Amino acid sequence: MSHILFPITYECTLVCSGCCAKDHEEEIDISKSVGAIKSRVDEVEWVYITGGEPFLVSELESVCDELRGIGYKVGVTTNGTVYRPEIADHVDRIGISIDGTREYHDAYRGEGVYDKAMMLFYAVKGKCETVIMSVAFRENIEELRKLSSVVDEMDPTYWQIQRDVNDDSVVIPEF
Repeated sequence: MSHILFPITYECTLVCSGCCAKDHEEEIDISKSVGAIKSRVDEVEWVYITGGEPFLVSELESVCDELRGIGYKVGVTTNGTVYRPEIADHVDRIGISIDGTREYHDAYRGEGVYDKAMMLFYAVKGKCETVIMSVAFRENIEELRKLSSVVDEMDPTYWQIQRDVNDDSVVIPEF
């Protein structure tokens, strides 16, 4: 196993149709989860903190510091709506969700979300690895083509495109 996915919260600022976090109502026991993760340090290099929206968790920095302190590399994903660029000082990688151009992304995720995500991206760029995370839906393949030139200009460390979890027939084109 190369990584652990750690959903630190299911609470979120958005309600995206392709996300499974909204299907959970239980709270995460963060200290119990961190304890379980600590036991795998000799087997796993990366811990990816997901959600919901991890930037809503007040103790996110201390959790990241604790995991990094015992030898893990730590990445965190965000939709960009909670502006906390200081998180970059506590992680190795931040993944920010952007699914298309401004018009498409805001129609899918909410008014103004694209600009918030872009503002966070430029605030953390150069402080840690940056990943633009996009979901490929049947209806946004052309949007991803348009987004590819934007991503080229942004120059993140990586651009990650994944299929919609509800439709495994989507073919991700090469850009």
